[in-house]
Amino acid sequence: MKHSTKTRIFKVLSILPNTIGYNLYHFLQNSTSKLTIDKKINAAYGTYKTVVRILKENGKSLDGIRIGELGSGWVPVFPYQLILEGGVKHVDTYDINEHYNLKQIKELNEYYKQRDAFELQSESKYPLLKGVSYYPKTNICNGNLQDIDLVLSRFVLEHVPPNDIREIHNFLFSSLKSGSYILHLISPSDHRAYSDSSLSLQDFLKYSQEEWDKIQTKFDYHNRLRLPQYLDLFRDQFEIVHFEHDKINTESKSYKKFKELNIHSDFKKYNDQELMAGSINILLKKK
Repeated sequence: MKHSTKTRIFKVLSILPNTIGYNLYHFLQNSTSKLTIDKKINAAYGTYKTVVRILKENGKSLDGIRIGELGSGWVPVFPYQLILEGGVKHVDTYDINEHYNLKQIKELNEYYKQRDAFELQSESKYPLLKGVSYYPKTNICNGNLQDIDLVLSRFVLEHVPPNDIREIHNFLFSSLKSGSYILHLISPSDHRAYSDSSLSLQDFLKYSQEEWDKIQTKFDYHNRLRLPQYLDLFRDQFEIVHFEHDKINTESKSYKKFKELNIHSDFKKYNDQELMAGSINILLKKK
């Protein structure tokens, strides 16, 4: 779908009452998605392996720990993998929205039901794997994180306003026990380009904040933070023990598209690598 068409649809949904707008948004997202549950599981497994690798490189393991997930998404594939594949003891997953879909959760359960360790909760709105606690319509700042060893977010922070990111990390700093970790996997590129190849992955950097706010809606909000800005948000309170990102390939089509952009003055202070850094993974430690 062309980005202009999707933007028009989201603009219409955003002026409707919240209940109607979100119900239609859920309907459109579920009806237009071409990903089967198998494909969602395979896609999440790549993320799972990235998490395992980063933790291993820093002398950590998933086995037996308690995790707080920031942003639950549409189906609990990742919490299932953390428990069934990684040996995680418990996952508390928080989301300010409620996107879980009963049909897809049943499909997920059917996929995993042959495992010896697979056991569903007896009392829950959704039939979730034992060890997964779902907190929809709940800001993680209202959660109980005293026993959490690791907070995880997957492709969430780019959709959170900077002031909210700061508030969340103030809460995490005050709530997590000493020695706890936070791992953020961030996708800072213009997500419109994922479904519209005519766009550069940095297309949204050509707009002023006022112009961008007229384009985006609550359904596709993107903060446009660049790598140095993320690092600045974290380093005052937490030790940055690991960070990595995609490097520039000056021979790639994406780089050529980027160089054709007229970058807005708000972003002129950053170099090409800082502007283009993609797939940002940051591991933080509470001192």
